[in-house]
Amino acid sequence: MDRLAPLAAQIDEIGALLDDCPLDLRAPRVSGWSVGEQVDHMTQVLASGLGLLETPGEPRPNGINLSGRILLALRWIPRGVGKSPKGVLPRGASPEDLRERLADLRRRLDAISAAPDRLADPRPTIPHPYFGALNPAQGLRFLAIHTRHHLKIVRDIRKASSRP
Repeated sequence: MDRLAPLAAQIDEIGALLDDCPLDLRAPRVSGWSVGEQVDHMTQVLASGLGLLETPGEPRPNGINLSGRILLALRWIPRGVGKSPKGVLPRGASPEDLRERLADLRRRLDAISAAPDRLADPRPTIPHPYFGALNPAQGLRFLAIHTRHHLKIVRDIRKASSRP
């Protein structure tokens, strides 16, 4: 679970947001999305990424590209530069739907933790729309970096709105 611990902690942090932050909270100078939309997006990306870790595809001929290598090396995503793929744009999920997604993500993370060999494959089997194909370890690292990026945005929305 060591490699999965950061994601587990992030999922718990997202869950705490559902309990103590209005999901409709916005700060336009920080983001065009509300807290709820940030959470909706994060849970969709996590679900997609964990799905690819659970059932990897065929190895891809080309692996991660230079942009992906830089992102993973820096462990940072610049704000306002990338565009989310249509498949993971916020859909207006209810708090109940988001709670169900988080519970499902926790279960799936536990299942992956019980089969650590899934993360050991060095072949690029996880397609990414902007960074090429990632191996499972790179995919896991990307999920943690991406989630941290959006959690920082949520913290900044709360700060800008004077909500703790």
